[in-house]
Amino acid sequence: MKKTTLSLVASAIVASSVSAATITLYQDPATGQVFTTPAEGRVEMGDFIDAKKAHVESLKMKDEITSSLKSVKVKSKAKSIDFSGTHYLGYTMARPDITSGTVDDSSGFEMRRNYVQVKGYLNDKDYLRVTLDSTKELASDPGSDGKTKGYAEVFVKYAYLWLDNVLPYTGVEAGIAHRPWIDYEEHNAWLYRSINKVALEHKNTATEHGPDLVNSADFGVNFKTKTQYFSSEIGLFNGEGYHADKKAANQKNSGEMSVEYRLTGHILGSGKNVGKYKRTEDTYAHISTYGLMSDNHKDDNISVGDSAEYDRKFYGIHAVYNNPMFLLAGQIFTAEDETKKGTKTEIDGWSINSEFRPIKDWTVIARYDVHEKEKNNILIEDATQLMYGVAYKYSDNVTFILSNKNVEDDIVKNAEKTVTMLTTEIKW
Repeated sequence: MKKTTLSLVASAIVASSVSAATITLYQDPATGQVFTTPAEGRVEMGDFIDAKKAHVESLKMKDEITSSLKSVKVKSKAKSIDFSGTHYLGYTMARPDITSGTVDDSSGFEMRRNYVQVKGYLNDKDYLRVTLDSTKELASDPGSDGKTKGYAEVFVKYAYLWLDNVLPYTGVEAGIAHRPWIDYEEHNAWLYRSINKVALEHKNTATEHGPDLVNSADFGVNFKTKTQYFSSEIGLFNGEGYHADKKAANQKNSGEMSVEYRLTGHILGSGKNVGKYKRTEDTYAHISTYGLMSDNHKDDNISVGDSAEYDRKFYGIHAVYNNPMFLLAGQIFTAEDETKKGTKTEIDGWSINSEFRPIKDWTVIARYDVHEKEKNNILIEDATQLMYGVAYKYSDNVTFILSNKNVEDDIVKNAEKTVTMLTTEIKW
C-alpha cells in the first residue's frame, strides 16, 4: 500500500515540476537559428524541457515523499493476503395461497448474504481463511408482521487452516470447515444460492418446507482429494453446524462425532478442476454419492434432553452434466432420525435442476424439489417446491436474477405460498 501511494503521489508531483520547467522555442526559417523569445519572422517550434533539470527535481521530490511516508506501516507475517466478497441483495414478495388467520402477504428489500473473506497465505498453497457472514432477510413466516427482522446478524461462517498435500493428492481443512456436500453442489450443480439453498439444506418452517438435513460448515476436519477421474471429501465434525452454540444449554458435549463424506466420479476426467469450472465454457459430467452418520445430534433451537437429541443418518446419489449450452443435475436421498425415546422420523426426496443458455450472458433457470416426511410411520409432510427464473450477467462481478417459487404441502395447513424475488449477486 505504501509503495503504491508513493508511486502515485510522486508521479503527480514530477508531472507538475516538468510542466513548470517547460520553455517555448522559436526558429528563423531563413537562417535556421533557434531562439527562446518570439520576434517578427520567427516560427514557434513547440514546448521543450530541460531534461537534466527535470530529472534532478523529480529525484529530490521522491526523496521528500519517501521521508514523509516513513510513519506508514503495513505488517503481516503472511506471505500474501487475499481479500474477496460475495453479496446477495434483493427484493422479495411472498404471497400465501391460503389467506386465513394471520397469514398475509409480505414484501421488502433484503440483504440475504454478505460474505467478506480474507485469506492469509503462509506459502504458495497453505493459508488461513476467515469468512464473516451477515444477513437481514424478511421474517421467514410472511404471515407474522410482514416486517423485516432487526439488526443484521454477523457471525463467523468459516475459519480454518488449509494445508495442501498432507497426503497424496489430498489437502485438509481444520477449524470451522466446509462440510462435504453443500459447497460441492453449490459450485458444480446448483449455482443460485442467492435465491434458494440446495435441497438438503432447505429448512422446515411454518410456511416453507425442506428436509433441513445438513448445513454448509461445522467445527471439525475435512480431507479433500482431487484426481483426474475421482475426487472426495471425508470429514469428522461436531455435527450440529457452525451456529449450534446459540443457546448455552446446547453446549453439552456427548463425545460423539458426525462422519460425513462425498465420493465423486468424473466421467470426462475433469476432477482436478472440480469447483473451479466456467460453466459457460467447460464441459463436465459427475456422479456422486454422499452421506452422514451422526450420533447424539442436537437441534440448536431446543433445550438438550431426550426429546432434542437424536441419531441421524442420510444417504444420497447425485449426477450432473454441463456444457456451454445447458446444465442438468438431479439427486435422490433418504434420511432417518431416531430420538433416545425411540421416536423415528424418515425423510425421502428427490430434486432436479437445470440451466439453459440460449443467448450470451442470459440463463434460464428451473428447479423442482419433492420430499415426504413420516414420523412413526405417519405422513406429516408431503411437500413440493417449483422454482423458475432468468439470470442476466451484467458483468464479471454483477448478475441480476428474476425468479419465482411455488411451495405446496398436501399435509401441512397454510404451507402453500408463492415467492417472487429480484436478486442482485455481487462478487469481487
